[in-house]
Amino acid sequence: MKEMLVYRYEDVIYAPIDLVFDYVNKDEKIKLWNTMFIENVYENESDRESNVPGTAFKSVQKMDKKTITVDAVLIEYDAPYKVAVQAVSKEGTSITKYFLSREADGTRLIMEASLIPGNIFYKASAKMFGWVLKYMYEEQFENLKRYIEEEAEEWSQTW
Repeated sequence: MKEMLVYRYEDVIYAPIDLVFDYVNKDEKIKLWNTMFIENVYENESDRESNVPGTAFKSVQKMDKKTITVDAVLIEYDAPYKVAVQAVSKEGTSITKYFLSREADGTRLIMEASLIPGNIFYKASAKMFGWVLKYMYEEQFENLKRYIEEEAEEWSQTW
């Protein structure tokens, strides 16, 4: 089946690009803003910081009261401009990409979440319930922007 764009987020965050990148790349920062993220489990602890495309891990997330674990792989990495992860589940393959670029007064962040449905049922479900995903993602990205801008503000006050 063909890849479907499920959600796209774009905003300028008033913080340096390296700080924004940390919040979309480092597990301990992701936990702060993404209420669905529990942890990424790596085969070797050294893989956590290696950032080499092809690095496989298990991503553990919580949806409502259900905990799910999916096989994931880092597919692209170009700090601090791009990171992309692919995860495989019974529903299909999901791909999340973050693109960052410097702006005059901050960092432009673009996130694209797409799905390659495992079958026609999941394709129909994705189309029918896409608005639910949009709501969930928007809440998470409001959190992300708030956390980053608060940390940037605190950092600028210490200088």
